[in-house]
Amino acid sequence: MSGKKNLNNYSAQKIIGRKIILRVLEKDDLKRTLAWLKDPSVNMYLSQNFCDYTEDQELKWFKFIQSSNNDIVFAIEDINTNLHIGNCALHKINWEKGACELGIVIGEKGYWNKGYGSDATINVIKFAMSELNLKSIKLNVYKYNRRAIKVYKKCGFKLIQTQKKNHLYNGKYWDTLIMEFKKT
Repeated sequence: MSGKKNLNNYSAQKIIGRKIILRVLEKDDLKRTLAWLKDPSVNMYLSQNFCDYTEDQELKWFKFIQSSNNDIVFAIEDINTNLHIGNCALHKINWEKGACELGIVIGEKGYWNKGYGSDATINVIKFAMSELNLKSIKLNVYKYNRRAIKVYKKCGFKLIQTQKKNHLYNGKYWDTLIMEFKKT
């Protein structure tokens, strides 16, 4: 497989941004992560409903991620306090096509609207393009997540498709936007 990397090589790496540090997610981070997944005000923006997710399911997922050569999950830390405030990930890495999917959550709501998500997104893109030599990153975002859409556009993502009214939230069907960042 051309270009395939061993993601275990990145387990000790830290990526330093202006406001954040990205480091590989650790087992000790799972309790905090699970609390975010179960919080309805965070969960409403995620790709699936995790409100009933259990510690066992989270641990099983973590073991899968640790052994995967197609996924890497970073903890997002505040650069000043080292507080774990969220996670971001490159999933479903297709080494032949040089493509992957991005997922990100700022779980600590006190850090919303303060540039931490933008900084994490910018730095994970740089990592994907320069370290992993990927060419494109896609993501899905619900149309009601205006804050995230603004961040993604600012970071260079372009809308490539709209899936009409395919996501049910709060009794209403919403569009899912598919966005892509391409290496130039």
